[in-house]
Amino acid sequence: MFELIWGVFNGILLLYFIVICFKSVKLVKEEIGFLASLVFVLGLLSFMSKSNDKNLADKNIDFLNQTNPKKTFNGNSFSHEVLLEDNLTSKIGLSIIVGEKGTELIILEANCYRTGFISGTNWDVEHVDIDKQKDKNYCSYFVRGKMDWKILGITIFSDYKIFRGNALLRK
Repeated sequence: MFELIWGVFNGILLLYFIVICFKSVKLVKEEIGFLASLVFVLGLLSFMSKSNDKNLADKNIDFLNQTNPKKTFNGNSFSHEVLLEDNLTSKIGLSIIVGEKGTELIILEANCYRTGFISGTNWDVEHVDIDKQKDKNYCSYFVRGKMDWKILGITIFSDYKIFRGNALLRK
C-alpha cells in the first residue's frame, strides 16, 4: 500500500514540477529573452536524460560454461519461478532455468526481477546465490538487493532486502 501512495505522490510532484518549468520558461523568455529560455529548456532536458549505467543483462547469473559464450547444453530444460515478495502493487521473483540430463538436474541460469507498479522505487539486485546438491530435486537460494525510494529521480531512502529459502525444482 505504501508503494502505491509513494508512486501517486511521485506522479503529483512530477506534474507540479512540469507546471513550474513551463511558468519558469515563460518568465525567463519575458525577462531575459528567447535565447536564454532556449538554453534553460535544454539544461532542464539534459538533467532528465541521464544515462542508465546498469544493464539488465548483468543481472542474469549464468552457471553453465561460463567461459563458453555459446553455453551449450545437451538436454531438456525448464523454467521454475519463485515468488520472493508479493506486495499490493508489485512482486519480486526469482526465475531459475533448470536443465535435465537424464535424471540429474543442473542449474543453468537465474534471474531476479520485479513486476507491477514501480513508480518512485527501483529494485537493484546485488547478489544471487543458488546451491543445488547432487541427486536432490531442490535448490537453496540466497538473493540480496536494495530497494531505492526516489522522489523525482533523487534517492531518498535505500532499503536492503535479503531473501533465502529452498525451491522445489519441478516442471
